[in-house]
Amino acid sequence: MKKVGCIILTAFLSFAFGITVGSDLFQRENKSISDKIISSEESERTWETKTLEPVKSKLADQKKCWLCGNDNRSLMGYFRKFNDVGIICTNSWYVLDFQVRNYDEAGNFTSEQDGSRSGWVSNGEGECSFYSNQMSGRGISEVTATYGENSYFDISKVQGHLCQVCLDKVLAVMETSGYEDEQAKPRDLCLVDFQTLELYPLQKQNIAYFVRDYYIMVESKEEETKVHAIYAPVLENGSKNIELYY
Repeated sequence: MKKVGCIILTAFLSFAFGITVGSDLFQRENKSISDKIISSEESERTWETKTLEPVKSKLADQKKCWLCGNDNRSLMGYFRKFNDVGIICTNSWYVLDFQVRNYDEAGNFTSEQDGSRSGWVSNGEGECSFYSNQMSGRGISEVTATYGENSYFDISKVQGHLCQVCLDKVLAVMETSGYEDEQAKPRDLCLVDFQTLELYPLQKQNIAYFVRDYYIMVESKEEETKVHAIYAPVLENGSKNIELYY
């Protein structure tokens, strides 16, 4: 009887083991099929460039434009005297100067070779915050922008404060990329050349470009964007053909 019981127990355990293994294999096979279906569906989706629709400016007085005008709330009148680049957080219109090179408050370049400066500034709850590391003596500046929950471009925040020309500039640099069925959600950051007032994109697909004598590198992640700005004038015979300070 003991022998019969052992045989029955062994058979039962084998049966249970077979069910467990079979169930595991079935789940794995189903997961594999499901993954293949999802992969197939994604391959059929179209990846495309997304641009924002044109919007009409609501600003009545062009002189009050926050980019090209002189509205005190924008401070661009102050930054335009610097031969430098900066970041604009468009929703709040916070402007951060990179200070790639040394200059005084009047915008004049100086020969002072100071050390690196670093600092952190918050743009308000739910908005961008910035950490900057400025090495002006070397012509290098790095800025890391950390996004908040509200750090997506909101046209209503600038529509009444920019003239049509400047509003079109902002919309142009908010170009993003994604699947055709996804809504365009650009971050509310752009680069600005204080001298020319030209704007440059800082979205996830942007990597590097020149802004006059400045070389800009962009490293974007889900929650932050790091921007490196380097003073890199054209060289002739291996040396600069212009004065560094003027």
